[in-house]
Amino acid sequence: MRKATRTISGVTPIPVMAKPLRCPGECIYCPAEPSVPKSYTMESPAALAARKQDYDPGKQVEARMGILHRMGHPTDKIELIVLGGTILAYPPHYQYQFIKSCFDALNETESSTLEEAQKLNQRAKHRSVGLCIETRPDWCGPEEVKRMLAFGVTRVELGVQTLDDEIYHLVRRGHRVKEVIEATKLLKDNGFKVYYHWMPGLPGSTAEWDLQLFKKLFHDQEFRPDGLKIYPTLVVKGTELEGWYQAGRYKPYPGEEMIDLIARSKAHTPKYARISRVMREIPAKFIVAGLKTSSLREEVKQRMEELGLECQCIRCREYGHRSKQGWKIGEPKLKRLDYQASEGREIFLSFEDEEETLYAILRMRVPSNNGDVALIRELHVFGPEVPLGTKSSEAAQHKGLGRALLEEAEKIAHNEFRSGKIAVLSGIGAREYYSEIGYQFETPYMVKRL
Repeated sequence: MRKATRTISGVTPIPVMAKPLRCPGECIYCPAEPSVPKSYTMESPAALAARKQDYDPGKQVEARMGILHRMGHPTDKIELIVLGGTILAYPPHYQYQFIKSCFDALNETESSTLEEAQKLNQRAKHRSVGLCIETRPDWCGPEEVKRMLAFGVTRVELGVQTLDDEIYHLVRRGHRVKEVIEATKLLKDNGFKVYYHWMPGLPGSTAEWDLQLFKKLFHDQEFRPDGLKIYPTLVVKGTELEGWYQAGRYKPYPGEEMIDLIARSKAHTPKYARISRVMREIPAKFIVAGLKTSSLREEVKQRMEELGLECQCIRCREYGHRSKQGWKIGEPKLKRLDYQASEGREIFLSFEDEEETLYAILRMRVPSNNGDVALIRELHVFGPEVPLGTKSSEAAQHKGLGRALLEEAEKIAHNEFRSGKIAVLSGIGAREYYSEIGYQFETPYMVKRL
């Protein structure tokens, strides 16, 4: 049966998991079963699908596309999401082969090199319009960024968890807040979208402190991520944290307290950020203590209504989600939001109606040290995915909103910042779109002279 929410944000996500290899982290809360990558359990949905294909990335992509096709979902605009451990710490040869296999599966043919596979994908039936990699802040330096640019990565999810060096030390995270700041700036200055993984309820914290740190995420210009995945701390079977819990050394927040914390945190999320998840997919049978609910987003929403609070994040305002919920949809108008982040200027353009329902967004960055180049870090039109070459009266895609945002960004870059050119870190499968409107490929960006 087709599940509309799978493609309601305009693309079709396909998770692909790397094989289990040693993770450089020693975090006390992570499950570490030998048959799956660290931080996953044997029965996590993504792990089950990957194990079934013996962790072969190409077979995982093929199997997932087959399932989606049978369910009636379009599979021409794909976002690949690489899961498992810290793949950037794996041998580089494995990383390149993994990404190449994903593109070969999308292309339905095998290429001799990654570059050849990417070139084919620009006009393939199944195009990678986005590629996401999870990593740690201390495994996100210049060499890792160079590889990600070669892979065609467009979004990076950093395992940040908190912003407290004492808590990092207590849970043996292995890095400090300093590395978070450095990785965030490096990623933004290279044009990536940056998401954080956030874990309220870690040992050594309190709900009050977690809320203060959440506020710091967006009040402090050194952070200000583009999105978040909120993963409440869980006591999972087989972890060192389970031993702490059994010994009375750690106690998770009561369920109502955690729900209240997440509700109050979401109310402080700015309009330019997206909260894409509020719970990890860990089967309840593996959770010794902590939240086990499968409807946390709905419970948080209900708590916000009780408190008279509202979340203004991108996901809560997307056209597709609001349309599905029965909102009255109006006419989109162009809006602009400017803010400082990681020593650069961010311009967030959007098409919204009078109720602030989001139809499309564009993120442009003017780095403090990048000469005369303005960077487009994201261009996204929301609503149910519309296959390439088609239109729908009930959808926002393929109606010129993306092009209108680009034209506005070009004007701002040229007139206000005297930028000589604009560069887009485009998904491999979206390069043809940019080439049709005057952009040229200059590895690894699509570039237009202004």
